[in-house]
Amino acid sequence: MRRLLILGSSLLLAASALAATRSCPSGTLLSGVTATGPSADVIVARGATALTFQAIRTAGTATVVPEISCDGTAWAAVTNGSMAVDGTTTSLATSVLSPTCQYRANVTACSTCTVSVVFACSGP
Repeated sequence: MRRLLILGSSLLLAASALAATRSCPSGTLLSGVTATGPSADVIVARGATALTFQAIRTAGTATVVPEISCDGTAWAAVTNGSMAVDGTTTSLATSVLSPTCQYRANVTACSTCTVSVVFACSGP
């Protein structure tokens, strides 16, 4: 019985160590964009606890909408995700809890804008 308990504890510790080494990426989806349109790159954040998008404006005004697609072709706006940045509000962020499928950033409005979108996710 004691050997079984020690073996079980060792397996539990090994599984915990593997989970701790998993990480979720961060990076840039759009950099210095001056026109409307979606990012060419997508994020697959399955297994992450949260995914955060940050829109950073350096000129003009812009609206950035995070979008989700589970089939890679039909894209939908993330609810309450729209970020409108301008001279007063130069940076905004929005998060998706328990992300699934694929995500991208779409600049839906741009008036003499220069905008970048970065992302990060947290995970187990």
